Amino acid sequence: MSETIEYEDLSGKVYQRLRSMILDGELPAGEKLRQEELSARLGVSRTPIVTAITRLSKEVLVELLPRRGARVRLLGKKEMLDLYDIRIGLEPLGAREAAASEDQEGIEDLARSLEDFRTAVEAGDLRARKKADFDFHMALMRCSGNRFLFDMLATYNIIIIANTTGLLKPAEQSDREHHELMDALEARDPDRADRIMFVHLSGARANLVQRAMPAGRPATED
Repeated sequence: MSETIEYEDLSGKVYQRLRSMILDGELPAGEKLRQEELSARLGVSRTPIVTAITRLSKEVLVELLPRRGARVRLLGKKEMLDLYDIRIGLEPLGAREAAASEDQEGIEDLARSLEDFRTAVEAGDLRARKKADFDFHMALMRCSGNRFLFDMLATYNIIIIANTTGLLKPAEQSDREHHELMDALEARDPDRADRIMFVHLSGARANLVQRAMPAGRPATED
């Protein structure tokens, strides 16, 4: 059964759909993007598929393979650590700016993401856990009001999620640290929010360093 997409802004909609499929794990790291199959699945011609794949390749979500088509980018451990270093450098800034903002609607989005995360943990749904974790971090970055920061980190976080089979720390610890970040935002405490985010991401990176992850294979959860 095809997932028919309306013609209006077709290439943009195909791009968004493929991006969501990478985030949701429907297109996992290393998955070859077969244009004919995607065309049939989405109910579109190959032209918007090719355009979307090209756009995704510019965002490092997809890699183009000479004479072999394209696949969802498969990261080695060094690349994963490099992306975490970028996150550690940028997300504390986003947390600081979010805590200094007056975005009450953003705080409510964060609260919903926290509830979604807890629901996914209780259901044992790893895919939903990763999505809720992504939603929390991106809702927090949205609160910063810095659109460039949000767009940059959304791409990096999606490809990290595509290359992991779970979270890089116990769910209970992530949940606790997320609530600590939420408390810092509600208290309008930029210094605390910055510090908590730095510790939160540094802990995940440290766990990744200790994890066995052959080059070009997704990281796994303990």
